[in-house]
Order: sequence, then C-alpha cells, then structure tokens
Amino acid sequence: MNLRYLYEAAKLGSMRAAADNLGVAVSSVSRQISQLEAEIGVGLIEHGRRNIKLTETGLLLIEHYSEQLRLNEAFDAKLSDIKGLRTGRIHLAIGEGFIGQPLSNLLVRFNAKHPGLFINVHMSASSNEVVRLVAEDGAHLGLVFQASDDPRIRVLASVRQPLCAIMKRDHPLAGHKLLKLADLKSYRLCLPESSFRTRQLLQTAESNERVSLTPSITSNSITLLKSLLESGEFFTLLPVLAVGKEVENGQFAAVPIDSSALQDAAVHLISRLGRRLPPAPLRMLTALTAYLEACGGTIDTPEIPAGAPGTP
Repeated sequence: MNLRYLYEAAKLGSMRAAADNLGVAVSSVSRQISQLEAEIGVGLIEHGRRNIKLTETGLLLIEHYSEQLRLNEAFDAKLSDIKGLRTGRIHLAIGEGFIGQPLSNLLVRFNAKHPGLFINVHMSASSNEVVRLVAEDGAHLGLVFQASDDPRIRVLASVRQPLCAIMKRDHPLAGHKLLKLADLKSYRLCLPESSFRTRQLLQTAESNERVSLTPSITSNSITLLKSLLESGEFFTLLPVLAVGKEVENGQFAAVPIDSSALQDAAVHLISRLGRRLPPAPLRMLTALTAYLEACGGTIDTPEIPAGAPGTP
C-alpha cells in the first residue's frame, strides 16, 4: 500500500499542502487515499472537512508508516556505517542568525571531506520552528538560540551567547561599555517578531527590571533588521553571533546589557530525545560542536550515558 500520500496529508493538514509538497495534483492525493480506503474497507479520514482529520484506522496506519520510516532510517544508518560514510543524508535546521561565512566555511570543508554525504540545510524564521522540526524528525540536528523546554528535545552542546544591543558604529548608544534596559527607552528599536526566543528573553528581562521597551518595527527577518541598522536610526537586540561579520569589520557595535536574563542566553545544538543519530549526522554533530567552540566561550556538553540514543 502507498501510504505516503496519506502520511503527507495528515502531517501537513490538507490535501493541497500534501500535493504541493509531493509535486503532484490534489486529485492524485485524493485518489490515492480513496484507493487505500477501498483496499482496507474502512474510512481513513473524516470526509467533508476542510482540514484532514484521521479516523482511528487512519491513525493506526500512520503510526505503522512512521515506524517503518524509522526502521528504514536505522537500516540505512547501519548500511552507511558499513560503507564508511561514503553515502548518507544530513538534515540540519537552523535559524537565520546562523547564516554567514563561518557556517558556509564549515559546510564547504565538510563536503570536501565527505563528498558522498548529502546535506540539506533548512533555514527557519525562529528557534521555535527549528525545535518543532527536530522534535518531529524533520531534521536530525538543529542550531537554535536558547532552545525551549520542549521535553522532546535533547541539548547536545551549548555555548553562551548573551543578547547585546546592536547598532551602527556612529549610533549614540555605541560609545557605552555597558547598558541598562532603562538606557534604551529613548531610542528607536527594531526587533524580531514575538515568536522568536529573543523576544521571549527580552520579556523576561523587562519584567525583572520593570522596564517596557516598545519596538517601532518588528520582522521575522534578521537580514531586514540589519538593513534597518544601516540607517543609523535604529538599534536592535541580538546575540553577537548573528552579526559577527559586521561587528568584526567595524560596521556595527555590540554593547552588553546589564540583565541576567539576557546575559545567560546561549546557542544550543539539539536533536530529538531518544533518536539514535545515523553516522552521517553524528559526523556533522562533531563539526558543529567545533563551530560553536569557534564562536567563543566554553562548550557545555551535557553528560549522556554511553550508547544512549543520540550519543556520538
């Protein structure tokens, strides 16, 4: 039975989304699901709904299909191990703030050393989206700024990356060595959208300091925020890693903020709790840990029992 069409429709919530993802017509998805129902003799979805909702039998089939996918991946992992990493796939989810020359250089070196490994890098708008992809096995590994407390996630390595006030070098705030949140109230602010962990940390800091900062512009694009800083009219709050190149060449200034909530922030390398990573992603895990170490600070690698799923 071809369960992929039902699986994609259930995962994405509609036949239209499944068709777009599979590169087929909506009618093809509908026809395949109808054929499955005819073969089994019972309904798999609740018809007449705009969004896909599985019946009890549909849920059972999807659970079976998901288990088969996991078994197939385990088989591929063992086969890849035997072949000595000559083949394999790596799915990496990252936030936009990690896009830059250091990560590009890592990928170039990794590909040169392991030319047979396929690497897919999915850039997500927010850390929450990265966490979701990793938790739902859409990515083997994720790089996030301050991972959430999702119980499905294991933090494999982390490095401290405090939130700083970022602005153009000639901005009035650029001359300070240290800033308090209250010092920022008189200046025009642009921030990531509220779904970003940056904003959630800032809300905690505002509550602790009893200070409220109101952004003039918000966006889900770090690139746009950096463009706004170019005007000299705005400042923002980001980890230095997201603007490392601009700070290094003197384009932007990064000023620490006197707030424990912002100082304790970190970048996390994550995987799904209980997932036994195939050899190729494990090799990428080693490379990404080195990448984080090069970003500055001390790598914190939580102790994981030897042989546990997700262990290098």
